[in-house]
Amino acid sequence: MNLDNDNELQLRIGLFGAGGVGKSTITIRFIQNIFIGDYDPTIEEEYRKIFDLNDKKISLNTLDTARGEEYYQISWRWARYSQVFVYVYSITDRDSFERIIDFHKSATKCLDGNENYRKILIGNKNDLFTKRVVKTKEGKELANKLNCKFIETSAKNVENINQLFYEASILGIGELKNPKKNQKKNQNKNKKGKCLLM
Repeated sequence: MNLDNDNELQLRIGLFGAGGVGKSTITIRFIQNIFIGDYDPTIEEEYRKIFDLNDKKISLNTLDTARGEEYYQISWRWARYSQVFVYVYSITDRDSFERIIDFHKSATKCLDGNENYRKILIGNKNDLFTKRVVKTKEGKELANKLNCKFIETSAKNVENINQLFYEASILGIGELKNPKKNQKKNQNKNKKGKCLLM
């Protein structure tokens, strides 16, 4: 496992989704416990938080992929960075929900066709339930299709935010123990650029 000098378990996750779904607000809520309604989506940020989980000290590095994925593609660097992929859509935006499949296809291509990478599907902005256009049932059905856990969150109301990152950390620990998605990393280490959707 990846440990630093303080015996912290190093985990890395990436948040992917269309612009405006709340990736940054989710991350900042967890890291700083504040809610930022307006955030510059052009900035790619990496955040770090240390916490205890099941008697382990976790150093969680979270990549907020920001604007680049507006083209519904995932860069090779982001794919290699992430031990866990967190796909985020807004329950008030059907297009952002339908685009999740595109991100999944892009990630699978980055990972040389391996669909068994560790991932979580997030339906965000649950506080705006009166504006909901994506049913909870639809989110669960998509998660079943992707073979991953499904959580609905609200960064504004702090709903399931900690659960999201704790679940991602547990998946990350599993990835370190059994790195399924990295089995072919060596043969792909010279790949660059983006995994485009064809």
